[in-house]
Amino acid sequence: MSWKQALKTFYELYSESNLTNEWIIVGSVGSVLQKAIMNPNDLDIYVQNMDDVKELAQLLNEFNLKTKSNLSYFDVDWLSSNEEPYFTQTFPSGFTWTKGKWKIHDFTVEVVQISNSAGIPDSVKGEGIWEGGKYIWELKKYVEFENYEIPVVPLEIQLESNIRRNRQDRTDAILNALISNGYDKELLGKALSNANREKFKELF
Repeated sequence: MSWKQALKTFYELYSESNLTNEWIIVGSVGSVLQKAIMNPNDLDIYVQNMDDVKELAQLLNEFNLKTKSNLSYFDVDWLSSNEEPYFTQTFPSGFTWTKGKWKIHDFTVEVVQISNSAGIPDSVKGEGIWEGGKYIWELKKYVEFENYEIPVVPLEIQLESNIRRNRQDRTDAILNALISNGYDKELLGKALSNANREKFKELF
């Protein structure tokens, strides 16, 4: 099954509920929604606080495993269950997130809240904007998907994050989409670090 079916199912469940949580699509699905050409592996939904995780986990509980997973949280096959719909994990760096993970139409869907970024650079003044940081909420954009308006992290911000991750394949796909479909030059200038802005100075 595809990310499109998973996203449609999530959005329909959310829109039919009385929830008012703020959420945003990040990662490869967010890129594809903005016309970047890549093959998403999962649907990443970021939220702002723990209550959002709890409420969206409740919204998705029909997709829970009936019995708790015996797998480690580090295992890519760990999935949410009725007993454990989400978990909080802290890495040696101090980076901390809370995450729920489901299979919806056989496609992986994650709801994530980051409570400690462990100093990952996130700035509009030279360090670059991080795709998981605080600025994405005020800079988000909406794209049309099957007559729905879906909030996404702009490609301009995703470019910086994928350069940092050394994901050349995704960096190239995002660059191609920006050049082909147009971009916000002011936002791109804020999103890129000083070093990356110099590297891609032909875009300005």
